Amino acid sequence: MRSADGSPDNRPHYPRIEETPALVDNAESTSPEQSIDSHICVIGAGFAGLAVAKALKKRGVPFTCIERSVGVGGLWRLPENGEPGAAYRSLHLNTSRDVTGYRELPMPAHYPRYPGHDQVRAYLDTVADHFELREHLELSTEVIFATPMPDGRWEVTTVHRDGGARRRRIFAGVVVAAGHHHRPVLPEPAIAGSDAFAGEQLHSFDYLAPFDYAGKRVAVVGIGNSACDISTELSRVAARTLLAIRRGVHVVPKQLMGIPIDEIAARRWWAKMPFKMQRWFIETLLRIIRGPITAYGIPEPDHRIFSAPVTISDELLSRIGHGDIAVKPVLTGLGARSAYFADGTTEEIDAVIYCTGYRIEFPFLAKECVFASGGQVSLYRRVAAPAHPGLYFVGLLRVVGSTTRPMEAQAEWVADLVTGAAALPPAEDMRAEIDGHLAAAAARYGEKPMDSIHVDFAAYLRAIRDERAAGARRRAP
Repeated sequence: MRSADGSPDNRPHYPRIEETPALVDNAESTSPEQSIDSHICVIGAGFAGLAVAKALKKRGVPFTCIERSVGVGGLWRLPENGEPGAAYRSLHLNTSRDVTGYRELPMPAHYPRYPGHDQVRAYLDTVADHFELREHLELSTEVIFATPMPDGRWEVTTVHRDGGARRRRIFAGVVVAAGHHHRPVLPEPAIAGSDAFAGEQLHSFDYLAPFDYAGKRVAVVGIGNSACDISTELSRVAARTLLAIRRGVHVVPKQLMGIPIDEIAARRWWAKMPFKMQRWFIETLLRIIRGPITAYGIPEPDHRIFSAPVTISDELLSRIGHGDIAVKPVLTGLGARSAYFADGTTEEIDAVIYCTGYRIEFPFLAKECVFASGGQVSLYRRVAAPAHPGLYFVGLLRVVGSTTRPMEAQAEWVADLVTGAAALPPAEDMRAEIDGHLAAAAARYGEKPMDSIHVDFAAYLRAIRDERAAGARRRAP
């Protein structure tokens, strides 16, 4: 893109949330081409979408799984031919093979403990074939609108990536399994001087590989998992790698006591341990294994572990310790080829990569279908929308550990609901649960929208199991 004076504009450009297209009345369009009372629309064909698809397939529920990419895989597909995607070439699982695969079809035993994106994508292709899901897939297709109808059904409007007319169809229900890594978040307000910076600026969403940065000086902004991965691999080829950190975090290795941390989270002995003891146990292990995080130049976190997302990395602290990554405080400004930091230091740089996260957003839905007035996700058990029957979400959650088991539990519960094997409680009871969850999340994590999707692995699985049993009793004669 170019700036107002015609010079190249190298800043990343993503629509702000207020620029997201509003949900419009589609009534003037032609009549829907399809209306099947029992047909379910599943949006997304990554881990969550395929979990829903196989659960519906098993129950004999007719469904269409709509995916905007050219194949299954979701986050684990490298972008190709202009399709969107957040994957980069060095992307690997931070959770182990054995608990990230589906229960009914584990990942191959010959896979490494932490498979790469290409292996994960190949596995999900195998899942689609094994469970005979391909006949239900509608690829390279984007959902434009999903609108509730007065009779409880849903009108879904889609368009193919290659263009053509929009399609309008009526479904009995909609299951959103599209994830929450689609709308990158950039610093707001923008970094002072970013308009004048002559180097490259991009979000990690657009990052693919380190080769273009060989011999360059790069500042990575952030301290989440993507920032750790990207700064670590850049440090092997870049002339200088800076990691600009706003706040301290707990950096946790992928394994503790030789056990992957997500496998610890799935163990029964862990589930039986009170939360305070879980926290003490991990904090003690980190002190023994890693020592104080401040020894690496990372600020002391202003929160205890499990009160914010942990950053998982086996390599970051080692690269810092060897001097290959320089830790810096907040990036406060940019010059033509300079970066200015909160401690008063200046560094000459050639590129800035913002690893500043994502905004939860579903532009095809009215905001009130998903969010409370403050932007928090407002769903019963993080799945059902109380005021919008027939609308469900799978995979819209964060846990310490693999999300696959919780997503499978959500998918099975949704299958119960759409087949009538279970029923939801009254709306007022659902709203009470949502209010309780949001209050607890705000007290523990904060009040940002992303804070509202945190759940504890074992407690959440118990809650869904109990909900399925209660839902079946509600439907009992």
